[in-house]
Parts: sequence; structure tokens; C-alpha cells
Amino acid sequence: MKSLRLVTKQFAKYLLVGGLSNSLAYGLYILITLVGVSPIVGMSIVYVSASVTSFTANRGWTFQSDASLSGSALRYIISQTLGYGTNLVILSWLYYVLGVPHQAAQLVGIGVVAVELFLLNRYYVFS
Repeated sequence: MKSLRLVTKQFAKYLLVGGLSNSLAYGLYILITLVGVSPIVGMSIVYVSASVTSFTANRGWTFQSDASLSGSALRYIISQTLGYGTNLVILSWLYYVLGVPHQAAQLVGIGVVAVELFLLNRYYVFS
């Protein structure tokens, strides 16, 4: 039961960090695409910037990790690369193949990647 409480607490913190980070990132994504940048390029720019800013908050506050900085940073880069790939596939499939508006497709991508990255951060990056 203690483990379930810890995971629940970490998930709540992760949602707070991710909610703030992704809200700002999504707003920036919308602005970038409004000026004519393609959805894929816009998502790529925003994804990298949000990933960099989230590392410190998730390492120190969400997961309170004492794992080595270099090891967790390398694992974080690997997991963020996987998350980027997932986001890229979702955005591309929904927008370019199915014709879903890119704004909605990116929101779906954010949601799916958030769950993926929580699991990777919890059990791989900061463990």
C-alpha cells in the first residue's frame, strides 16, 4: 500500500510539472504554427525545449531521485527520444494521414506521451 501511495504522489507531482510545462509548450506550438511553421517542425522545437526544462523538476521534486546525474541524464535523453518518436508518429498519422486538425492531433500526442514518459521516468530514468 505504501508503494501505491508513493506512485500516486509522484504521478500527481508529475501531472503538475507536466501540466505547467505542456501548457506553455502547447501555447508556443500554436504560436509557432500560426506564423507558418509546419506542425512537425513546431512540435520538434517545442518538444526539445519542454524536455530540457522538465528534467530538473522531475528529477529533484517529482521523483526525488538520488541516482547519478550523468546516468539519469543519459536515460532521460533516451526516454525523451522515445517520447519524441511517439509524438511524431501520432501527429503525423492523425494530421497527415487522417486529416485531424494538427492542434487536436498534438493534444492527443501530448496526452499519450505524458503517460509513456511517466512510466519511463518512474521505472527507468530516476529509479
